[in-house]
Amino acid sequence: MRIPALIAVAAVAATTLTACASTASPEASPDDLDAASCSVEDGDLRVYLNPFGSTLSDKFTDDTGIGTEIADLGGGEILARIAAEANNPQWDVVLLDGHGSLEALADDDQLLTGHQLTNLEQLTAEGQALLRDDHAWVPFSQHAAAVIAYNTDRVGETDAPRTWADLTRPKYAPIGIADPAVAAPAYPVVSWFFQDLGTDSAEDYFDTLFANGLHTYEKNGPVGEALISGETTVAALQEQNVYSMIEAGEPVDFVWPDEGAPGVVRAVAISADTPRPCAALTLVDWLLEADTVEYLMEHGEDDGIFTPLVEGVDTSSLPDDRPADAPLLLTDASFAAEHEAAIKDWFADQQAR
Repeated sequence: MRIPALIAVAAVAATTLTACASTASPEASPDDLDAASCSVEDGDLRVYLNPFGSTLSDKFTDDTGIGTEIADLGGGEILARIAAEANNPQWDVVLLDGHGSLEALADDDQLLTGHQLTNLEQLTAEGQALLRDDHAWVPFSQHAAAVIAYNTDRVGETDAPRTWADLTRPKYAPIGIADPAVAAPAYPVVSWFFQDLGTDSAEDYFDTLFANGLHTYEKNGPVGEALISGETTVAALQEQNVYSMIEAGEPVDFVWPDEGAPGVVRAVAISADTPRPCAALTLVDWLLEADTVEYLMEHGEDDGIFTPLVEGVDTSSLPDDRPADAPLLLTDASFAAEHEAAIKDWFADQQAR
């Protein structure tokens, strides 16, 4: 079952799903929670998710028999809903593009920790390196939150920007980008510049883009539409959107800079207040199975284009246009969490000028 996305956040916090909690088993201490031995509680698992929607929830129920109620929302909407429900959480599990945002929730003690998962050994070396000691959030995949996309009717291949620094050149203006306060994959793009360049130089970089007429859009979809129409010439655009436009025959091509593309980690976490911790652990373990990942890659449409952080996954479903072993530039999760509010506020102030 799906929770309607357009329900007001306040109303959801007040009324949604309260009946489910009454049927749950008593909560165990996190230190006692072992996915291999704990018993799944009654009631549907309440999942807030940015990718996959019912493709994930239906398959999970088919495989495990555990029912779900999902809120299939944009990343910014999910974070806003979680914030609105801080005193009365209405979610059990969140799956989100944005490791920095999940790190911030962990730092605020909103995520379950200390539990034991069965399939953590299935994480790749990269996945293990991203994993927190307390398992507050578990990495699932990663992808380019932005590559340099350009309108081929406006810019030829030999004249296309090749580096992120090139975007400051006036001849490529106006640049398009998704709003980091709204689109989940957009904040990892902006935060990487702040980490890599330092605050002062990053602000100078974006000030130059704004001075040249930077266009911001709520999500990556409208960024792509503006690029196709010629409203923008070049865009920092999520890789999945680029491949879809190329496949559709739109006048778009892209550059994956040699230095790399800012990346985003897709990760899963459990609410510290969930009344269904064992059911939630079952979902996390299920996501760490190679068969699950392959299914989501094959049936998840654009959401299925990513680099898995689970061992043994057949990635042959990835589009031919996706470069093999292209470098990703990940913002450190602690840096992204610590500076998220300040960076988003600064960016919003520049947009308002």
